[in-house]
Amino acid sequence: MSDSLHTVVVAKKAIEAHNMASFELVPADDQPLPGFTPGSHIDVTLPNGVTRQYSLLNSASERNRYCIGVWKDANSRGGSKALHLDINEGDRLQVSRPRNRFKIPKDTKRALLVARGIGVTPILSIADTLKAKAIPFELHYVFALMSPDSFRGRIDASAFAADTKYYKEATEDNQLLKAAELLADRPDDTQLFICGVDWWMDPIIAQAKQKGFAEERIHVERFTAKAAAALLDKVFDVTIKSTGATFKIPGDKTVTAFLEENGVKIATSCEQGMCGTCKTRVVEGEIDHRDKRLSAAQRAEGYFLPCVSRGKGDRVVLDL
Repeated sequence: MSDSLHTVVVAKKAIEAHNMASFELVPADDQPLPGFTPGSHIDVTLPNGVTRQYSLLNSASERNRYCIGVWKDANSRGGSKALHLDINEGDRLQVSRPRNRFKIPKDTKRALLVARGIGVTPILSIADTLKAKAIPFELHYVFALMSPDSFRGRIDASAFAADTKYYKEATEDNQLLKAAELLADRPDDTQLFICGVDWWMDPIIAQAKQKGFAEERIHVERFTAKAAAALLDKVFDVTIKSTGATFKIPGDKTVTAFLEENGVKIATSCEQGMCGTCKTRVVEGEIDHRDKRLSAAQRAEGYFLPCVSRGKGDRVVLDL
C-alpha cells in the first residue's frame, strides 16, 4: 500500500433512496485507514480508470472504514453510474488519503447545518463530531424531490436524531425550508455549514449574508460547478515555462484537456473547478477564474484551476 493510494474492499452496498446508494469501504489488509476530520472527502478510483471525489459520511473517530454516499447522476461521465451499476460487495477500489475543504473551525461554539439530498453526506460526519463535543447545533435536511427519506435511517439511529428536522419538496407535504426564518436572529457566533447543489444553496447563502452572517462564518461544500459554454470561449495561447512550448487552446476545450492531448499532463480529479487537484501557478497573463475552490489570496498569488478557468488575454505562461 503506497502513501497516496489505499486499496479498499466494498464491505457493504446499500440503497439509501431512489438513485442514492451508500458504500462501506474497509482496508484490504489489516492496516487501519488514514484518519480524517469531519467534512473530509476521498478520491475513489474505479476499475474503469475514472477518479471521482466523495464525502465521508461516517464518524471521524473511526479508523476501520470509510463510508460514502453516491447519487446516480443521469449525466454521469462514468463515476456515479459505474458505482451504482457495476460495483458490488467484495469488489476492490483504490482511494486517496482524505482531504478536507469543509472544516469545523476550532473556536466553534454553536452551528447551523443545512443540507439537501446527497449534500447531507459531509454534514453527517460534522454533526457526529459536534454532538460528541457537546457543541449545540441544528441539522435542517431537505429531501430531494425524487429521493424521499434518503439517509433517514442513518440519521434516526444516530446520536443527533433529536437535533434534526426534515423537509420535503413535494408540494402536497408542504414542508419547505424557509431560509429567511431559519437564519433570522441567530447568535453572532453561529457557524453555518451548507451543502447541496448550487441553484439551491446560493439563495440561502445570500439570505445568510443579509441576516448578518459574516463570510468567515459561512462554510460551503459544492458538488457541482457552473462552467461557461465552451464553444463561446476565447482562443488563447498557453506557454510552458520549462520548455517554451506554446499551445493554442481552442474555444471548445479546457486547458487541461488540450494540454493532455498534446503530451502535457496536469493532474485532475473533479474536472469541475471544485477540488483543487489541478492547481497551477501562472507566471504571466491574466486569468478568467471560473472555479469554486480557490481563495482570493490564492488567486492573488497567481494560481488558477486549468480544468475550468481560462486566459483573459492572448497568452498565459504556466509554471510547469
